[in-house]
Amino acid sequence: MVKNNESGMIRMHKQGAPSVLEYGKATVGKPSANQVVLRQEAIALNFVDVMFRNGSFPINEFPATIGVEAAGIIESVGENVTDFQAGDRVGYFFSLGAYTERRLINDSELIKLPEDVSFDQAAAIMAKGLTARMLIKQAYPVKRGDIILVHAAAGGVGSLVSRWAKALGATVIGTIGTNSKRAQAIANGIDHIIALDTEDLVESVRSFTNGTGVDAVFDGVGKATFKSSLEVIKNKGTYILFGSSSGTPEIDNETLSVKKITLVRPALSNYLPDRASVDVATADVFEALRNGILGDINPTVYPLADAAKAHQDLESGITKGSVIFHV
Repeated sequence: MVKNNESGMIRMHKQGAPSVLEYGKATVGKPSANQVVLRQEAIALNFVDVMFRNGSFPINEFPATIGVEAAGIIESVGENVTDFQAGDRVGYFFSLGAYTERRLINDSELIKLPEDVSFDQAAAIMAKGLTARMLIKQAYPVKRGDIILVHAAAGGVGSLVSRWAKALGATVIGTIGTNSKRAQAIANGIDHIIALDTEDLVESVRSFTNGTGVDAVFDGVGKATFKSSLEVIKNKGTYILFGSSSGTPEIDNETLSVKKITLVRPALSNYLPDRASVDVATADVFEALRNGILGDINPTVYPLADAAKAHQDLESGITKGSVIFHV
């Protein structure tokens, strides 16, 4: 049973700059049917949180709590909850309202965590790992001998895409925003690194590939990288546009048509239509973690009360790899 139903949490009364994220206390109610009370040990920071905060994605009711991913321990369960019980270690990867110490959540959104996966690891890799898996196994099945370009290759998703693609036998060219992230990119095993603040993307890729270009581009940046990336894809190559941290790009349909480039804009929900597909995908991610494919998952940790600072750092490009909150 919950001994203390007070919860530290982040709320916002309007959308806007990081400063709208305010830390406070609230009371967590009892679970209704098909709900549990979850005490959260690690909460993820994802770029989608920024988009909910800044107004890119709508929020209809305020005060609102953002965040979509966390891991923790079930404290109590409501009626009709049969697959979980108090004390279970669980996580979830997309349920709005994660920036809180405790929360109510539907049992259908939970994933049981293996004993060898820590709360910090789970919060750091569930959404990002599932996204990386979707990108390199479904949106564009990477195969041995492929040459691929990964943007933001020292970031949360980019790091995992780079490592997993390397394990599948691809040559990986990765971009970083500044040279300060080169060590992280090297640790990810990237074959060729391009610092976009000092190096020209097109010239560098052509040099690395002897002018042949790349088979596929994995781009979560969007507007800032889209046009130049089209120049370095081979004819009949594939452009996987899975994010737009720099803004939504203007799609150049003429170039796509002339070069016969396939543009893929994947959404994770389309690849995880039911519980069975979620279970298969999460098991695959945890197995990749277990086998060392995803590297050592040591996320940067901020106190939840400092969520505004974490958002500012993420948008400024200061953060490396995955970022999580502790309460």
